[in-house]
Amino acid sequence: MEKQPWWHKTLMRDWENQVSVFLTGLILLQYITWLQQEDGVWLPETVVIMKLTLLAAAVIEMIPSLHWTLRRLLQLTSALSATSYILGIEPVGREISKLRDLGILIHDNFMQLTPFIWFAISVWLILLAVLKIMRTKRMIWLVLVATVTVMAIRDSYSSLHLWKQVATVILCSLFLLIIRHFTELHKQLPDTRFILASPRTILPIVLLVSSVVYVGTLAPEVKAVLTDPYTMWSGLQGRQLSLFNNGSSTTSSSGGDSVSGYSSDDSSIGGQLTLDTAPVMSVISSYPSYWRGETRSSYTGDGWTAQGQNGVLLSSVPPSVSLLQDPESIPGGLRTIEVTQTMTMASDSEQNLPVLFGAYAIDSVQSVSREGRDGNFPQLQWSSRAGELRWKERRWYPDSYTIISKVPIVDEAELRKLPAEPPIPPGLGEYLLLPETLPSRVRELALQVTRSGTNMYDKVKLIEQYLANTYPYTTNPNEGVGNSPDFVDRFLFEIKEGYCDYYSTAMAVMVRSIGLPSRWVKGFATGEAGGEGIYTVRNADAHSWVEVNFPGFGWIPFEPTSGFVLPVYTSAEEVPTEPIQEASPEPEVSSDSETAPPPIEEEKGSISRLSGWAAGIAVSAVLLSILWINRRRIPVLQHIGFNNSNGQWDINRKAALEFDRFFRYAKRRGYSRLKHQTVREALFLWGDSEKGMGKDDLESLLMIFEKTRYSGSDITNEELSAVRGKVQELRLGENERTPS
Repeated sequence: MEKQPWWHKTLMRDWENQVSVFLTGLILLQYITWLQQEDGVWLPETVVIMKLTLLAAAVIEMIPSLHWTLRRLLQLTSALSATSYILGIEPVGREISKLRDLGILIHDNFMQLTPFIWFAISVWLILLAVLKIMRTKRMIWLVLVATVTVMAIRDSYSSLHLWKQVATVILCSLFLLIIRHFTELHKQLPDTRFILASPRTILPIVLLVSSVVYVGTLAPEVKAVLTDPYTMWSGLQGRQLSLFNNGSSTTSSSGGDSVSGYSSDDSSIGGQLTLDTAPVMSVISSYPSYWRGETRSSYTGDGWTAQGQNGVLLSSVPPSVSLLQDPESIPGGLRTIEVTQTMTMASDSEQNLPVLFGAYAIDSVQSVSREGRDGNFPQLQWSSRAGELRWKERRWYPDSYTIISKVPIVDEAELRKLPAEPPIPPGLGEYLLLPETLPSRVRELALQVTRSGTNMYDKVKLIEQYLANTYPYTTNPNEGVGNSPDFVDRFLFEIKEGYCDYYSTAMAVMVRSIGLPSRWVKGFATGEAGGEGIYTVRNADAHSWVEVNFPGFGWIPFEPTSGFVLPVYTSAEEVPTEPIQEASPEPEVSSDSETAPPPIEEEKGSISRLSGWAAGIAVSAVLLSILWINRRRIPVLQHIGFNNSNGQWDINRKAALEFDRFFRYAKRRGYSRLKHQTVREALFLWGDSEKGMGKDDLESLLMIFEKTRYSGSDITNEELSAVRGKVQELRLGENERTPS
């Protein structure tokens, strides 16, 4: 027999324990990654120290042939070293003349590591405790169920995305269960050690489990059929659940998904969206438009904040007086259309909105009315910088108001005269800022998309058209496939589907990445057109889009969301003499509505999902075919008679399989074998029982069993046939008997 190298013997001697340590460490890493996402829980240095300590402790635990005292000393040293290295601590020196000085020296050096060292030591001790606990299938199942439950609840009721952590825990736990099963099998059959030692045993199992998990990731998302108990209880109490994970949502009463509506917090956007068709207001307007609310200037990687606009001086709004415009918003020479709008809030709408809405750009406020209140405007403030009419009063909101806007005519011919890289007007620096963590491939994509643009306007239009034509629209994007920490990067390269917040944020960031100022705008789409210029605006019409600043022209709106049409007039000849009603992709739904996903892009998404399903099925079919073709070569079957050395069926193992089947059958029939009993004692006891099995048959079986197990020689084919016949006779005869 070929001699195995020393390293092979060392690593394979206790490989089950080594793999178990590795998988357990991965499970604990998911907890650290989860808590790392929680705001204000741990400092970044603490996270790095804990991860390094976990890695070092797990690696040392996997080294075989180490005495436990040396192993623990090395792990403690690694925790101290990781903490000292990350914190950059220099050792403190001290002259030692007596034992007390040594204690002071140790104390002074140790105190430099606090409190970080306590987290490192805690991770090390938790690893040891979990390794000791997860030694049985029952405890592995318990840890799996508890972990998945806790993470799923936290994921559902927060802005955190823990799908990746949950999937990793499930996969690691499944492999731990498989290893535990083989370990127990080895205890029952000690002479079949190489079942576990052969990669040909583990590889098919790893491939099978991995393919099942992969196919599961391709499964289409299914909405919840039942309401969770907490949401049901909240509904019975008449309460609504606050939402965390969608920038265009307000509150949820149905649980799980975010509900469409105007949001007051855009710091974390994305997630699945449930459409709410409740009316918000009706608008009487001389021309259709998007009803603009607020703008956001600071992109954080998760969402938007108004960081640069908070310091803008606001002025009170006098009635029927033209508002002072920002010079960069509506330059004096820009032609405009005067649009009058009267907004009447829905009678059952109790929203306390932060702004008054109007077509861009608002020029003056004609009236604000509320039943039981006068028509003065002390609650209104105007931000010329953001172009917002902010409503200060939080206790009530107007029943109706009338606004006059001067909507600019977008002269594309004039805009195309601008160079590709025009000078940026002063004071717009905040609209060019991007987080340092933005992946470089976002900018590379923007440059690639705009390569053919010869002027500033065409470059922006290329980005707008690319987003609208490339990514399918859906209110239920598959966030589970996204791993990037940056929202735009995740949308462009991983999720590749979404709704307005995805498109508009991506466009604003891509425009900034090529050096042009942009801002994110939110409000409502036009709504459902009725007769005589009346539009019904619902929560489902909550929408977001983009504005880009052009030198000499100010802020120009753009619509990157697929299937949506922004009412923009590009020349005086296009200005309608009567209010325009936009055509809808479907007869019953307005094209301006968040409810109108593009049919073509949805088809692309369906084809993509079908392709994924087909690929998963193909992989599974190939794997199963390989297993079937090689079913007689897989070492896991060696305990039923396969001999790895010569490739022939081992007749003794065939007999062992027959005995194993017989003992399992006897156990089901009530013939138990106690732990202290030998096979001979058990069979004699069964044969001597009042209604026992045939004593002579059991004795003949016992002789062959002992020859098979202890003699070291092979039984004959006749003896194997006799075993099979006797076992069959006993099983058939036993159907007419009961155990004593």
